[in-house]
Amino acid sequence: MRFIGFLFLVLFLASCSSLRNTPKHELVDGVYKLDGNKVIVENSEDTIRIFSNEDTETELYNLPYSSSSNQKSVFFHKSTLDFDLMSVPIKIRKSTNGIPTQLFTEIDASVYIGRRSDLFYIKYKKTPRNSFKQEIDHFGFSMGGFLGFGSTSIHSGVSYLPIHTDYQGIIFSKGFAGILAFNDFTLGIVYGFDQLLDENASSWIYNQKPYFGLAFGLNLN
Repeated sequence: MRFIGFLFLVLFLASCSSLRNTPKHELVDGVYKLDGNKVIVENSEDTIRIFSNEDTETELYNLPYSSSSNQKSVFFHKSTLDFDLMSVPIKIRKSTNGIPTQLFTEIDASVYIGRRSDLFYIKYKKTPRNSFKQEIDHFGFSMGGFLGFGSTSIHSGVSYLPIHTDYQGIIFSKGFAGILAFNDFTLGIVYGFDQLLDENASSWIYNQKPYFGLAFGLNLN
């Protein structure tokens, strides 16, 4: 139990760190791909500056936040390793042992690691004053795996053997997840397995059986 408590503490501290990170739907300074070539993006006070990745002193062009004339639309792409803290509060467990398919709302916390691809579409929209204002749409996709811990209700209704006292059992969760993001909206879908960490594991009807779930993250977007 001390070990499990320590892992929950690690997850909590890591989540605090994630909350301080810049949201991934923002176009931050860094190296991106533009038309298949690597470029350096730098945000200044009133424009986005684009530099050559080979000659960092060479400014290719800039994208002002507002302009009196329309500017060309561009796509920036970035691929990164994705590390997140996520929760799967909604799980759908398939029918088993005569019990129909069930929807569960449970508490858990997991570490997610995957490969992420982000696309930033910069365009200009005409304003009522006939100027053009910059708009950025973000599209993101990530696939990877997760490990974590949670709790679930243990009682005779979900056990092959009688349970004399109902309780909240601690479970170890693992599986795969796919995450879709559009601007501020993020949706994660998981395929996972839960293992009960006590003496009733062998009699729990959902032990190590697959489920589908919806994931929410502290820094998924």
